Amino acid sequence: MAQPLGVLLQQLADMDIFFYVLPFLLIFALVFGILEKANILGPGAGKGGNRGDNRNINAVIALAVGLLAIQFDQVPVFFSVIFPKLGIALSILLAALILVGLFVDLNRNGGPALVFFGLGAVAFVIIVLYSFQDYVWWQGGWWQDNFSALVAAGVVIAFVFLVVSSGHHDPKSPPYVMRYWDNTSPQGNG
Repeated sequence: MAQPLGVLLQQLADMDIFFYVLPFLLIFALVFGILEKANILGPGAGKGGNRGDNRNINAVIALAVGLLAIQFDQVPVFFSVIFPKLGIALSILLAALILVGLFVDLNRNGGPALVFFGLGAVAFVIIVLYSFQDYVWWQGGWWQDNFSALVAAGVVIAFVFLVVSSGHHDPKSPPYVMRYWDNTSPQGNG
């Protein structure tokens, strides 16, 4: 008789597959991919001087980083906190994408597509911040005591960004924010 899926998942959880093996595989794959793409060690002695022996070195480095990351419970606990919330956020973004797709042309650059990307970025920041709530250092009174200073720092950083990005007066290259909005307006010169 076949076992229900819930029993199989519980057996995998009992073997710590979700707590150690999957975080290790994720970290290994990310580090290996970054090392391969960045080509930090230079071209290898392989075919055409492309990758060759460096692929093995990259694998050893990724293996070491992956094993060191799961040595203590911080990384697996963080993954077990963030990925369920990430799944919820992806479901919300998918529903929003379906609803927005009914009314907005996302193939056109700027405007609505930029707003939707901004909403996705805000959702990502909220997920990361809520994931930190399960840690003791995050729940301390420091955040409450300094909340107004953090808001003021955010306003100052936003102001500096706007001033720096709006200082360019070349009509061929408008400021970053205006590049997208000018392209979507009917009278825009972009």
